[in-house]
This record gives sequence, structure tokens and C-alpha cells, in this order.
Amino acid sequence: MREAPRWAGTLVDCVVVLGTVALVLTMLDESFWSRGYLVAGLVPVVFLLALAWLVRSTEDGVWVYALVSLLAYAPLGALAALQRPGPWIVPTVETMNRVLGDTYTAPRLFVSTLPPVEAAGTLMLLPYAIGFGTAFPAAWLALGTRRAIAPMVPLVAGLAATITVAVLIPDYYVLRGAVLTVVLVTWVAARARRAEALVGRRRTGLAATLVAALVVGAVSGVVSVLVPDNDQTDRVRLDPAGDRAVASSASETLIPPGEGRQQLFRAVGVPDGARMRLGTLDLYDGESWRPADESPGAGPAGTFRRLGRVVEPLHPGPEVEVRVRIAPAYTGDWLPMLGELTGLELDYRDGRTQIEDVRYNQATSSAVVVGGVDPRDDYTFTSVVPSAGLRPSDATMTATEEQRQPEGAFLDRFLVPFDRPEVSPLQRVLLLARYLRLNGEVRLSGSSSQSPVDLGLRLVGADRMSATPFQYSAVTALGASRLGVPARVVLGATPGRRGIVTRSDIVSWVELQLADGTWRTLDPARYTGVHSGSDEEVTIGAPEFVEEELDLDDDQVKIPKGADIELSPDAVIEEQTNPWRYVGLAAAAIAGALLALLALVPLAKRVRRVRRRRTTSWSGLYVNGWQEVLDAARDRGTPVPEGWSRVAQAGGLGVDPGLARRADAAVFAPAAGPAEDGLDYWQACQALRRQVLAEADVRHRAWALVNPASLLAGWARGRRHLDGRSGRQVRHEDRRARRQQPTGA
Repeated sequence: MREAPRWAGTLVDCVVVLGTVALVLTMLDESFWSRGYLVAGLVPVVFLLALAWLVRSTEDGVWVYALVSLLAYAPLGALAALQRPGPWIVPTVETMNRVLGDTYTAPRLFVSTLPPVEAAGTLMLLPYAIGFGTAFPAAWLALGTRRAIAPMVPLVAGLAATITVAVLIPDYYVLRGAVLTVVLVTWVAARARRAEALVGRRRTGLAATLVAALVVGAVSGVVSVLVPDNDQTDRVRLDPAGDRAVASSASETLIPPGEGRQQLFRAVGVPDGARMRLGTLDLYDGESWRPADESPGAGPAGTFRRLGRVVEPLHPGPEVEVRVRIAPAYTGDWLPMLGELTGLELDYRDGRTQIEDVRYNQATSSAVVVGGVDPRDDYTFTSVVPSAGLRPSDATMTATEEQRQPEGAFLDRFLVPFDRPEVSPLQRVLLLARYLRLNGEVRLSGSSSQSPVDLGLRLVGADRMSATPFQYSAVTALGASRLGVPARVVLGATPGRRGIVTRSDIVSWVELQLADGTWRTLDPARYTGVHSGSDEEVTIGAPEFVEEELDLDDDQVKIPKGADIELSPDAVIEEQTNPWRYVGLAAAAIAGALLALLALVPLAKRVRRVRRRRTTSWSGLYVNGWQEVLDAARDRGTPVPEGWSRVAQAGGLGVDPGLARRADAAVFAPAAGPAEDGLDYWQACQALRRQVLAEADVRHRAWALVNPASLLAGWARGRRHLDGRSGRQVRHEDRRARRQQPTGA
């Protein structure tokens, strides 16, 4: 008769371990192209569960289990993960050696590849290692021991290991965590009851299990209210496998704007007027703009990572297919790109670059080839081309501290006339661009230095502005960043006839980030100077220009153009903070705290009922049972005075006084009665309590569930007892009965 429960418990343990590992592995669902990774991760779980079940009854079962498991890691990984069986299905030594070696490199290779990745090859060793490492201790602790909590520890550890390599914000993140928590808590409670049954201490634990699950759910809900989730995570990503300085090492190979008719590449399929980018310069280091290895303010999307089978674009848009043929004159490390990449295919027949040599940055839409682009490299890519328009009314993203380019703070004193609080950040940038265009000169020769002196005093702060087109792009992007709009410089070209791009076609432009996260082009024609060096027209200073553009009053501060000024702290214009915003946040926090407390009221009443039921006093069941009826009446809004006798209270409630007389008889009895009578009385009071609540209307019944009136009344009785005002606040007729209770009852 006892074999069935034992087999049932073993089956439950196997199902929970297998299901929990499967749920943990689904954290990688957004990282893989297909769900073939689940096979690689669950095969070792099934194997280890079967092995633990077979050897758990042997004398040295744990040692046999550990030895066989470790010996099976390599051959099982070759079959389940790499899917490379050898002769007669037995994997070769070379394949098993690859399993052992690549297990260490698989996590870093995985996080350095843009998701979703193809479920094949070395990357499959990651889910295999997670499944094996999680189930190796969990299977034996679940089937070979009777410990309740021990099997849960490796399962939680497996979850922690998976989180570090999964995408930062997986789908249904909170739901997975809640389901996993409820399953593990319920399983641990069930194993504890099973262990108690083996030593003859079996208790009905269904209520305790439900209470534990409710506590977990309630705490999760309260925490989510008190600490709102900003849909972000603070955990640190693993460093990509090698090639961390991809952009910085390839920055010198970016082809700058210049003269020459040498053909660099040919692109077929580019929409009319679209610009192909070579590289994105998104970091100003105090001397020049350069590509950053980790784009400022871009988060995980701003690193150069390997490419998978497909790439999910960050923003929607029409998709195009472009074919590029590299010419012998092209000597850079950067692949010409268009829009946000969704797929890349290289022609391997007459080129040497492989797909694993390409590193792509989603935030900047730039691609680098480790080792350089070969003239024989032809490739086809698909990409999403976002909208290119930029309107003065567009809302822009607020620049982070990194995106404000701290090394460009030298430009702030020249931007004071443009930093107007009455206009939007984008309009400030457009004011600066229009000022540069209408008052600047353009030269096509000479240095394009981006040092603070050349961009500051010799350009924006000069009496007569003169710069190259690239310097105009550099100072416009830096000025926009300091004015609060994320900006960057891009090098690229617009393909000419037949899609041919020559060295003279290489130009620079500025991109600004809008509130939706997309980057829009600020056309060079909007900020590049239109005057030639021979023009003798006297240009006006920045304050006068802004005054005319915004029609300012005459009493506004005017700073002479090119003056070396020192700004006092009171010259900075700051927006006043709205105090009602903090009032609203405080009110919302108070309301949230009150709702959280109300949500805990039913749980507190349940705990109180359990404690009353487990009283050690023989008369306590009668006193507590009747108090449950009084508390129900108080919660529904019809309390009766506690100083009345029980019979009077029953009359006030409009119920049969039989239970009240029965409680009085038990309390005044000279000796303890049978324990069964107390239990019967408790059940009768519970039925009466439910009847009292059922007599109320729907609104009062719902309010009685969360009404803390009875809890507060009980707290008040306890305080009066501590103050010594009225003993335990029992009725006068109960005091004599309490003195008559037998010792130790």
C-alpha cells in the first residue's frame, strides 16, 4: 500500500526537475533562432534523472552516480549539443576533446553574438552545460535523498547562471520568475510533508502550502508596487570573447573626405538619395571625434558583436536588399552599410572574409571586419531604412552624461546665446546650425583639426568663421551634444550613377537622436557655411543673431563675438522644478502603500485564525471560536459591544444563542471537557461566521474581506492588556472560569 505514494513522489520529483530546467532554459528563447537548444539542454537532464533512479538504492550510489555522470559529459555533449556521432554512434576523441575545450569559451562567444543566433555548433554547448550543471546535483538530491530544500538550490543556481548570458530583458520575465517561485515553494513543501510521513509525523499541510504560495505572491506584488520596475536591469553583461577594442583599433582606417576619382566600391539596390555609411564617430575624446567601442548611452546595443543568422532591427521600417562589390582602392576595415542591418551574406568564392570575422554595432549601424576588408570581398545585405526627415517640432532624446561629451565642455561658453530655455532642445541646435551656415565660410583645403582651439576660438568664437565641411560637422555635433541633444558624426557617401562611390564622394554629416530612439540626419546644407573666403560682408555675432531670430527684448545680455568670457553662476538659466510633481509622487506612494497593506489584510486574518485554532488552552477554542463570529460582524460593519454577555451578543447579531450558551457552559465548567467537543464547537463557529458574512450584501461582503477593523480591535485589546487597564479584556463571568482551568490543560 505504500509503494504507490513512493513511486508517485519519485515521478513528481522527476517532473519538477525536468520542468524547472526547461523553464530556466526558456530564458534563452529570445537568444536562439529556433528551439533546438532545448533538446541539447534537456537530454542531459533526462540522462541524469534516469541514472540517479537506477543507482540510488545501491550501497555506493552517490559515488557511482558522480563517476558515471562526469565520464558521460563529453560523449553525451558530442551527441546532444554538437550532434556529431562517430563510427558506430560513438563520438571520436577529437569531438569529445572539442566538447571539453569549447564549454569554457561558449558563454563568451554566445554573449558576443547578436541575438538571435543559430542553434548549432559550439553555441549549443551553452544550454547543454546549463542543463547538465543544473541537473547533476539536483537529480541526485531529489531522487537519492529526502532533504526538502536541497534539490532547489542547484535549480536556483542554474537560473542565476542562465540570467547572466540571456538577453537583458527576456519576454515574460516576471511571469517566468513567478511561476518558477510558486513551483519550487510548493515542491519543497510537498517533499517536507513526504519526509514527515516516513517518520510518522504526517500532518495535513495543504493549507500551509497554499499559505506559503500566497505569501510569495503577496510579497512579490508588494515589492513590485513599492519598487517599480523600470523595464531595465542592473546586472552586468559578460565581456565579449576577444576583440574588445574593435572600433578603436580600426578608427585609423576610416576613409576621410578628400579628393580623388578612385573607385572604392559599387552598391546596387540603394534607394535614391540614401546615404551609405562607412563608420560612425560617436565619442569626442578632447582632440577629435572617433568611433567608440561602447557607444555612449546605447547600453547593450552599443557594442561590436558577432553576427548570427539574422539580426533583429531596433526600429521598424521598409526593408531593402543591397549588393556591394569592393574595389581594389578600398583599404579600410569598415564595411559600407545602409540603415539597420537584418542579414548579411558574404561571397566566399573570391573573397577571404568570413561571417565570423564581422563585428556589428546595432546602435551605430556600423560593421567592422577584423583583419580588414579584402578587395575581393563581395557581399549582399538586407536592412531596414528608417525615416530620414527632421522637423523642428520633433521631440528629441534627452542626452545622458556620456552623450553630452564631457570633453567638449570648452564649447559651453560659446553656446550661451543658443541655450535658451524658451525653445526646445532641437530648436536650439537648429539655431546653432543656421548661425554657422549664414555666418561661416567654407574652405576645401587645409587642416580639419578638431581640437578645442580649432573648434572653439578659431571657429565658433572667431570674428570670421572659416572651416572645412568636416569641421562644421564636428562642431555641430559637439554643440548639439552640449545643448542636450544626442548627436554623432557619420562618414559615408551617396552612391552616384550606377551605384559607384569614389574617394571624392566621401562626406560627413550629423545625426541627431529623436525621442523614439531613431537617428535622423541633419543635412550638411543646414550647417555648413555658405560664404566663400573672398566675401567681404561683415557677419554678426551669435547674440545679435539669436536676438534677431527669436525677436528678443533689448535688455537681453549680449556677449561680443569671440570674447574670452567668464560666466558667473547666476548667469546660468535653469528650469524651475514643478513642486506639484513631488506632491503627486508622494500621494501616489502613500496610495500604493495603503493598497499594499489592504492586500495583506486577508493573509493576516488567515494567520490569526490559524493561531486561534492552535491554542493550547482547553477553553481557548470556545473563546476564540466565538471571537471569530464577533470579528466577522465587526468587519462587515455591524459590531456588537464586547462588554456584553455572549447571549446578549448573539441577540444583537440576530443569531441562535445556542452557541453562546454552549461557550458559557464550557468556560464555566470546573474541568476540561473532551477535546473533540472543542473542535466541534470551533467548526460550528466557523459555519456561523460564514453565515454572518453571507447575510450582508455584495459590497459589505467584499469590504469585509479587506476591512482591518477586527485586526485593529485586537491590537487595541493587546495594548490595553499591556497597559494593565483591563486584564486580557475578557468578560467578568470568564475570569472565574479562567481561574478554574486545570494546570497544564
